[in-house]
Amino acid sequence: MKQVKEVNANPQYLPITLHEELIQKTMEEAAKTKQWVLIFVIGTKPCFYKFYGSVVEAEKADIPHIILNSNQHYDGSLTYGEKELDYAGKIAVDFNIRGGLAQKSAELITKTAWFATYLKEKWPTVTAIPVVLGDTILTATVSTAWMFTRQEKAIHNEAGLRSMSPAIMRDALSVDAETFIQRQFTDKWHLQTNEPFPEQWDTYVASKSCEFLFAPLELNKQHLLREGHPENKIWTTGGVVVEALEAKKHEKPTKSIFETYPQLEHDEWIRVDIHRKENQVKGRTEAIVKGIKALVEKGHKVCFVEMNTTKDSMEKYHLMPIFEKLKQNKNFLYTPLWPEFANVLEFYQSKHCRTALTDSGGVQEDMNLLHKPCITVRFNTDRPETIMQVKNNVLAPPITAGFFAKTVDAVCSNDALLKEMTKQQEIYGEKVAEKFIHTIKEFMQSNKRPMSWAHNDLGYTIEE
Repeated sequence: MKQVKEVNANPQYLPITLHEELIQKTMEEAAKTKQWVLIFVIGTKPCFYKFYGSVVEAEKADIPHIILNSNQHYDGSLTYGEKELDYAGKIAVDFNIRGGLAQKSAELITKTAWFATYLKEKWPTVTAIPVVLGDTILTATVSTAWMFTRQEKAIHNEAGLRSMSPAIMRDALSVDAETFIQRQFTDKWHLQTNEPFPEQWDTYVASKSCEFLFAPLELNKQHLLREGHPENKIWTTGGVVVEALEAKKHEKPTKSIFETYPQLEHDEWIRVDIHRKENQVKGRTEAIVKGIKALVEKGHKVCFVEMNTTKDSMEKYHLMPIFEKLKQNKNFLYTPLWPEFANVLEFYQSKHCRTALTDSGGVQEDMNLLHKPCITVRFNTDRPETIMQVKNNVLAPPITAGFFAKTVDAVCSNDALLKEMTKQQEIYGEKVAEKFIHTIKEFMQSNKRPMSWAHNDLGYTIEE
């Protein structure tokens, strides 16, 4: 007789926290003024900064809005943006999600479906529309759950992020470091969209579950058009971090980073932050850690900023002792995460920053806007424009420790190249959030629908 076992595979979810008074006030205002309610969906550390301009402009335009926080980055060092940008009193919904990617995705879909139904039942005549951002797990799951539950789509800001790779990447080991770098500026680039993971999945899915697509650049718009998205549903408005960066780069942080780490005031440093999931596989993590060791031994000053995922990988693969030994060197500094964006900008803008060594997408944009060199630890990038269009970024893939170190050294030891990288034009625009909110205001005034069927797009009037 077969043995049958029942297993409860459902994890215990934390409850949703609702600020009912704020929700009611916002929804009733929308009903009275016949406007939409924008639901700004925040959840990861960069979201706080990327949504800053849109929230400010929505307030200026008197558009009803609330903030939904997934709270997946509940660590205080990762959510400092809430305090830094004064979001606390504007967060109306907290999903309190936890767990790995699969649990987060399932929990986000379940909780979004509940919240979508909650609003529909209480305020059936009010159009509430999520605004999702970029390529986080929130972007794909919240927009999908909203569409499935209400048959209404979301707004995708920072749409069309598609990773690309230069032709030389396939032959990287067959050329010297200088040739590898220069070929990135001149080669043809091709789509190579399996990384970053899961962000490329997130951004592709989100574009299909969103009605209105706002692309940072013409390149992103072209990606969306090639995939079949109609041009009349795409707007090119610029980079979403422009306003936050502009505001924060002129502000003094709570405490200067040079006061916290006096070593950084001497000479120029490479600031390293690594967190991408694909860089956590054993061979890549080892190449990055041992490559940094080689850079320090060669005399480069390296500040390694600890990210949770990379710390876990170094411990898993028994690589932490390498950094423990490096800490004895005056030209190596290992720090916890810098929670304040103002501190990060303070360092990047200073004469003590030689370059950023990162696998972050957002940092690649930041360095262009700050006129600083960037080295990206990836085999491809979803900001290829920072290399193809303007030469202020270089890919340094962690193929081996030696290759990685030689590529970074070739950039950081070349004063002429570094100088050229700092002179590149800013490409992410200005008044980005103002354009975004102005366009949404026009949607409302022209009675656009948050989701169209085929007969709508083809011009047929059919009772629904």
